[in-house]
Amino acid sequence: MVIRAISGYQLERDMKINILKNLLPLAGILFLTACNLTKDVEIDLPDYDRQPVVECYLEPGKPFRLLMTRSYAFFDTLGLSTNFVQNALLDGALVTIAYNGQTDTLKNQLTIVSNPIKIYNYVGQNLVPGAPGTAFVLHIRLADGGEITGTTTMLPLVPIDSVVLEFNPDIDSLGRMLTYITDDQSQDNFYRRLLNYSSLDSVPDQDFIVTDRFSQTALIAFGTGYELKEGDTVFNTIFHITRDYYDFKESVDLAVVGNLNPFAQPSPIKSNVRGSANPVGIFAPLVYDRDTTIVQK
Repeated sequence: MVIRAISGYQLERDMKINILKNLLPLAGILFLTACNLTKDVEIDLPDYDRQPVVECYLEPGKPFRLLMTRSYAFFDTLGLSTNFVQNALLDGALVTIAYNGQTDTLKNQLTIVSNPIKIYNYVGQNLVPGAPGTAFVLHIRLADGGEITGTTTMLPLVPIDSVVLEFNPDIDSLGRMLTYITDDQSQDNFYRRLLNYSSLDSVPDQDFIVTDRFSQTALIAFGTGYELKEGDTVFNTIFHITRDYYDFKESVDLAVVGNLNPFAQPSPIKSNVRGSANPVGIFAPLVYDRDTTIVQK
Protein backbone atom coordinates (compact mmCIF):
# COMPACT_ATOMS: atom_id res chain seq x y z
CA MET A 1 0.00 0.00 0.00
CA VAL A 2 1.31 3.42 -0.97
CA ILE A 3 0.25 6.36 1.12
CA ARG A 4 0.73 9.85 -0.33
CA ALA A 5 1.35 12.47 2.30
CA ILE A 6 -0.12 15.94 1.76
CA SER A 7 1.87 18.70 3.32
CA GLY A 8 0.25 21.55 5.21
CA TYR A 9 1.58 23.98 2.61
CA GLN A 10 -0.13 22.13 -0.25
CA LEU A 11 -3.42 21.92 1.65
CA GLU A 12 -3.36 25.64 2.37
CA ARG A 13 -2.64 26.39 -1.30
CA ASP A 14 -5.58 24.27 -2.52
CA MET A 15 -7.92 25.98 -0.09
CA LYS A 16 -6.87 29.42 -1.35
CA ILE A 17 -7.45 28.35 -4.97
CA ASN A 18 -10.98 27.11 -4.19
CA ILE A 19 -11.79 30.32 -2.34
CA LEU A 20 -10.59 32.39 -5.32
CA LYS A 21 -12.69 30.31 -7.72
CA ASN A 22 -15.81 31.02 -5.66
CA LEU A 23 -15.05 34.71 -5.15
CA LEU A 24 -14.26 35.61 -8.78
CA PRO A 25 -17.85 35.27 -10.11
CA LEU A 26 -19.18 37.26 -7.14
CA ALA A 27 -16.57 39.96 -7.69
CA GLY A 28 -17.55 40.16 -11.35
CA ILE A 29 -21.21 40.63 -10.47
CA LEU A 30 -20.35 43.34 -7.94
CA PHE A 31 -18.17 45.09 -10.52
CA LEU A 32 -20.93 45.16 -13.12
CA THR A 33 -23.45 46.32 -10.55
CA ALA A 34 -21.20 49.20 -9.56
CA CYS A 35 -20.99 50.33 -13.18
CA ASN A 36 -23.67 52.66 -14.53
CA LEU A 37 -25.01 50.63 -17.46
CA THR A 38 -28.17 52.69 -18.03
CA LYS A 39 -28.50 55.71 -20.23
CA ASP A 40 -31.45 57.98 -20.74
CA VAL A 41 -32.33 58.46 -24.40
CA GLU A 42 -34.68 61.15 -25.64
CA ILE A 43 -36.58 60.39 -28.84
CA ASP A 44 -38.29 63.22 -30.67
CA LEU A 45 -41.60 61.83 -31.91
CA PRO A 46 -43.41 63.68 -34.69
CA ASP A 47 -46.66 65.38 -33.83
CA TYR A 48 -49.57 63.00 -34.21
CA ASP A 49 -52.24 64.03 -36.71
CA ARG A 50 -55.57 62.95 -35.26
CA GLN A 51 -58.00 61.23 -37.59
CA PRO A 52 -61.78 60.87 -37.62
CA VAL A 53 -62.80 57.34 -36.60
CA VAL A 54 -66.10 56.16 -38.10
CA GLU A 55 -68.10 53.08 -37.09
CA CYS A 56 -71.44 52.62 -38.79
CA TYR A 57 -73.16 49.22 -38.65
CA LEU A 58 -76.43 48.79 -40.54
CA GLU A 59 -78.65 46.52 -38.46
CA PRO A 60 -81.87 45.54 -40.30
CA GLY A 61 -85.00 46.83 -38.58
CA LYS A 62 -83.04 49.26 -36.36
CA PRO A 63 -82.49 53.02 -36.90
CA PHE A 64 -79.47 54.21 -38.87
CA ARG A 65 -76.80 54.84 -36.22
CA LEU A 66 -73.20 55.99 -36.41
CA LEU A 67 -70.39 56.68 -33.97
CA MET A 68 -67.70 59.19 -34.96
CA THR A 69 -64.78 59.93 -32.66
CA ARG A 70 -61.25 61.31 -32.79
CA SER A 71 -58.19 59.09 -32.72
CA TYR A 72 -55.53 59.64 -30.07
CA ALA A 73 -51.77 59.22 -30.09
CA PHE A 74 -50.34 56.20 -28.25
CA PHE A 75 -48.89 58.31 -25.41
CA ASP A 76 -51.87 60.67 -25.06
CA THR A 77 -53.45 60.71 -21.62
CA LEU A 78 -57.14 60.00 -22.14
CA GLY A 79 -58.07 60.37 -18.51
CA LEU A 80 -61.41 59.76 -16.87
CA SER A 81 -62.57 63.35 -16.61
CA THR A 82 -66.19 64.35 -17.03
CA ASN A 83 -65.29 65.91 -20.40
CA PHE A 84 -63.76 62.73 -21.79
CA VAL A 85 -66.83 61.70 -23.83
CA GLN A 86 -67.29 65.21 -25.22
CA ASN A 87 -63.62 65.43 -26.14
CA ALA A 88 -63.61 62.03 -27.82
CA LEU A 89 -66.80 62.47 -29.87
CA LEU A 90 -66.55 64.27 -33.19
CA ASP A 91 -69.72 66.33 -33.49
CA GLY A 92 -71.00 69.04 -35.83
CA ALA A 93 -70.88 66.97 -39.03
CA LEU A 94 -73.51 66.50 -41.72
CA VAL A 95 -74.09 62.74 -42.07
CA THR A 96 -76.26 61.19 -44.79
CA ILE A 97 -76.90 57.62 -45.96
CA ALA A 98 -78.41 57.02 -49.40
CA TYR A 99 -80.21 53.80 -50.43
CA ASN A 100 -83.09 52.74 -52.69
CA GLY A 101 -83.31 56.18 -54.29
CA GLN A 102 -83.68 58.07 -51.01
CA THR A 103 -81.32 59.85 -48.64
CA ASP A 104 -81.59 59.93 -44.85
CA THR A 105 -79.89 62.60 -42.75
CA LEU A 106 -78.68 61.44 -39.33
CA LYS A 107 -79.21 63.82 -36.42
CA ASN A 108 -76.24 64.73 -34.27
CA GLN A 109 -77.35 63.54 -30.83
CA LEU A 110 -75.80 61.35 -28.15
CA THR A 111 -77.68 58.04 -27.91
CA ILE A 112 -77.03 55.11 -25.57
CA VAL A 113 -78.50 51.69 -26.36
CA SER A 114 -78.61 48.91 -23.77
CA ASN A 115 -78.30 45.12 -23.93
CA PRO A 116 -75.58 45.26 -25.07
CA ILE A 117 -74.52 48.81 -24.28
CA LYS A 118 -73.59 50.86 -27.35
CA ILE A 119 -72.97 54.59 -27.82
CA TYR A 120 -73.75 56.64 -30.93
CA ASN A 121 -73.61 60.35 -31.68
CA TYR A 122 -75.50 60.33 -35.00
CA VAL A 123 -78.95 58.70 -35.30
CA GLY A 124 -81.54 58.58 -38.09
CA GLN A 125 -85.33 58.41 -37.92
CA ASN A 126 -85.86 55.65 -40.49
CA LEU A 127 -85.17 51.94 -40.07
CA VAL A 128 -82.49 50.06 -41.99
CA PRO A 129 -83.99 47.90 -44.79
CA GLY A 130 -82.81 44.30 -44.60
CA ALA A 131 -83.27 43.15 -48.20
CA PRO A 132 -80.07 41.37 -49.32
CA GLY A 133 -78.29 43.21 -52.10
CA THR A 134 -79.45 46.69 -51.03
CA ALA A 135 -76.63 49.17 -51.68
CA PHE A 136 -75.85 51.97 -49.19
CA VAL A 137 -73.71 55.08 -49.66
CA LEU A 138 -72.38 57.01 -46.66
CA HIS A 139 -71.39 60.66 -46.95
CA ILE A 140 -70.03 62.83 -44.14
CA ARG A 141 -69.05 66.49 -44.29
CA LEU A 142 -67.14 67.59 -41.20
CA ALA A 143 -67.41 71.03 -39.63
CA ASP A 144 -63.97 71.92 -41.03
CA GLY A 145 -65.02 70.94 -44.57
CA GLY A 146 -63.34 67.53 -44.67
CA GLU A 147 -65.29 64.75 -46.37
CA ILE A 148 -65.72 61.02 -45.69
CA THR A 149 -67.41 58.48 -47.95
CA GLY A 150 -68.11 54.76 -47.85
CA THR A 151 -70.20 52.11 -49.57
CA THR A 152 -71.53 48.70 -48.54
CA THR A 153 -74.17 46.14 -49.46
CA MET A 154 -76.66 44.31 -47.24
CA LEU A 155 -75.95 40.60 -46.73
CA PRO A 156 -78.42 37.73 -46.29
CA LEU A 157 -78.94 36.24 -42.85
CA VAL A 158 -77.20 32.92 -42.16
CA PRO A 159 -79.42 31.35 -39.50
CA ILE A 160 -78.34 29.06 -36.69
CA ASP A 161 -79.55 25.58 -37.63
CA SER A 162 -79.34 24.04 -34.19
CA VAL A 163 -77.69 24.26 -30.78
CA VAL A 164 -76.72 20.92 -29.23
CA LEU A 165 -75.84 20.48 -25.57
CA GLU A 166 -73.69 17.48 -24.59
CA PHE A 167 -72.60 16.52 -21.08
CA ASN A 168 -69.21 15.04 -20.31
CA PRO A 169 -69.49 11.24 -19.97
CA ASP A 170 -66.84 11.31 -17.21
CA ILE A 171 -68.00 14.43 -15.34
CA ASP A 172 -71.73 14.64 -16.00
CA SER A 173 -72.05 17.97 -14.19
CA LEU A 174 -70.15 19.75 -17.01
CA GLY A 175 -71.44 20.21 -20.53
CA ARG A 176 -70.40 21.67 -23.85
CA MET A 177 -72.40 23.40 -26.58
CA LEU A 178 -72.19 22.96 -30.36
CA THR A 179 -73.71 25.61 -32.64
CA TYR A 180 -74.37 24.61 -36.27
CA ILE A 181 -74.88 26.75 -39.38
CA THR A 182 -75.15 25.87 -43.08
CA ASP A 183 -72.72 27.71 -45.36
CA ASP A 184 -73.37 28.60 -48.99
CA GLN A 185 -70.29 27.10 -50.59
CA SER A 186 -70.98 28.65 -53.98
CA GLN A 187 -69.42 31.90 -52.70
CA ASP A 188 -66.83 33.11 -50.21
CA ASN A 189 -68.40 33.88 -46.85
CA PHE A 190 -67.03 35.45 -43.69
CA TYR A 191 -68.32 35.01 -40.16
CA ARG A 192 -67.83 36.39 -36.68
CA ARG A 193 -68.48 34.09 -33.73
CA LEU A 194 -69.47 35.68 -30.41
CA LEU A 195 -70.16 33.68 -27.24
CA ASN A 196 -71.30 35.34 -24.01
CA TYR A 197 -72.18 33.84 -20.66
CA SER A 198 -74.76 35.33 -18.27
CA SER A 199 -75.17 38.63 -20.15
CA LEU A 200 -74.57 40.17 -23.58
CA ASP A 201 -72.57 42.87 -21.78
CA SER A 202 -70.18 40.31 -20.28
CA VAL A 203 -66.66 39.90 -21.63
CA PRO A 204 -67.06 37.38 -24.48
CA ASP A 205 -65.77 33.91 -23.80
CA GLN A 206 -65.22 33.58 -27.57
CA ASP A 207 -64.89 36.37 -30.12
CA PHE A 208 -63.22 35.57 -33.44
CA ILE A 209 -63.64 35.87 -37.20
CA VAL A 210 -63.33 33.06 -39.76
CA THR A 211 -63.80 32.41 -43.45
CA ASP A 212 -65.71 29.42 -44.78
CA ARG A 213 -62.48 28.17 -46.34
CA PHE A 214 -61.58 26.44 -43.07
CA SER A 215 -64.51 24.03 -43.55
CA GLN A 216 -64.65 21.26 -46.14
CA THR A 217 -68.42 20.82 -45.81
CA ALA A 218 -71.44 23.11 -45.88
CA LEU A 219 -72.23 22.28 -42.26
CA ILE A 220 -70.08 24.38 -39.91
CA ALA A 221 -69.95 23.84 -36.14
CA PHE A 222 -68.76 26.25 -33.45
CA GLY A 223 -68.20 24.66 -30.06
CA THR A 224 -67.19 25.20 -26.44
CA GLY A 225 -65.20 23.08 -24.03
CA TYR A 226 -66.79 21.05 -21.24
CA GLU A 227 -67.22 24.11 -19.03
CA LEU A 228 -70.98 24.68 -18.77
CA LYS A 229 -72.96 23.98 -15.62
CA GLU A 230 -76.67 23.45 -15.19
CA GLY A 231 -78.42 26.81 -14.95
CA ASP A 232 -75.82 28.73 -17.00
CA THR A 233 -77.15 31.17 -19.60
CA VAL A 234 -75.36 31.07 -22.96
CA PHE A 235 -75.71 33.61 -25.79
CA ASN A 236 -74.63 32.22 -29.17
CA THR A 237 -74.27 34.87 -31.88
CA ILE A 238 -73.21 34.22 -35.49
CA PHE A 239 -72.60 37.28 -37.67
CA HIS A 240 -72.53 37.06 -41.46
CA ILE A 241 -69.97 39.75 -42.29
CA THR A 242 -68.52 41.39 -45.39
CA ARG A 243 -64.93 41.01 -46.53
CA ASP A 244 -64.40 44.69 -45.62
CA TYR A 245 -65.52 44.05 -42.05
CA TYR A 246 -63.38 40.89 -41.84
CA ASP A 247 -60.28 42.85 -42.90
CA PHE A 248 -61.12 45.72 -40.53
CA LYS A 249 -61.66 43.48 -37.51
CA GLU A 250 -58.54 41.45 -38.24
CA SER A 251 -56.40 44.59 -38.53
CA VAL A 252 -57.82 46.01 -35.29
CA ASP A 253 -57.06 42.77 -33.43
CA LEU A 254 -53.50 42.77 -34.79
CA ALA A 255 -53.05 46.41 -33.78
CA VAL A 256 -54.14 45.61 -30.22
CA VAL A 257 -51.67 42.73 -30.03
CA GLY A 258 -48.95 44.96 -31.47
CA ASN A 259 -49.52 47.62 -28.82
CA LEU A 260 -48.93 45.00 -26.12
CA ASN A 261 -45.67 43.78 -27.67
CA PRO A 262 -42.77 46.29 -27.88
CA PHE A 263 -41.07 44.12 -30.53
CA ALA A 264 -44.09 43.79 -32.84
CA GLN A 265 -44.42 45.72 -36.07
CA PRO A 266 -47.15 48.40 -36.21
CA SER A 267 -50.35 47.16 -37.81
CA PRO A 268 -52.29 49.65 -39.94
CA ILE A 269 -56.08 49.65 -39.73
CA LYS A 270 -57.76 48.45 -42.93
CA SER A 271 -60.73 50.76 -43.50
CA ASN A 272 -63.44 51.00 -46.12
CA VAL A 273 -64.13 54.70 -45.46
CA ARG A 274 -62.16 57.29 -47.41
CA GLY A 275 -62.01 60.97 -48.15
CA SER A 276 -60.13 64.23 -47.71
CA ALA A 277 -60.57 64.00 -43.91
CA ASN A 278 -58.16 61.02 -43.86
CA PRO A 279 -60.53 58.82 -41.83
CA VAL A 280 -60.28 55.29 -40.47
CA GLY A 281 -63.22 53.03 -39.74
CA ILE A 282 -65.87 50.73 -41.10
CA PHE A 283 -69.24 51.03 -42.84
CA ALA A 284 -70.89 47.60 -42.98
CA PRO A 285 -74.12 45.66 -42.43
CA LEU A 286 -74.69 43.99 -39.07
CA VAL A 287 -76.56 40.78 -39.91
CA TYR A 288 -76.67 38.09 -37.25
CA ASP A 289 -78.65 35.29 -35.67
CA ARG A 290 -78.64 34.77 -31.91
CA ASP A 291 -79.71 31.86 -29.74
CA THR A 292 -80.13 32.16 -25.97
CA THR A 293 -79.90 28.86 -24.08
CA ILE A 294 -80.26 28.00 -20.40
CA VAL A 295 -78.22 24.87 -19.69
CA GLN A 296 -80.41 22.00 -18.48
CA LYS A 297 -79.92 18.25 -18.40
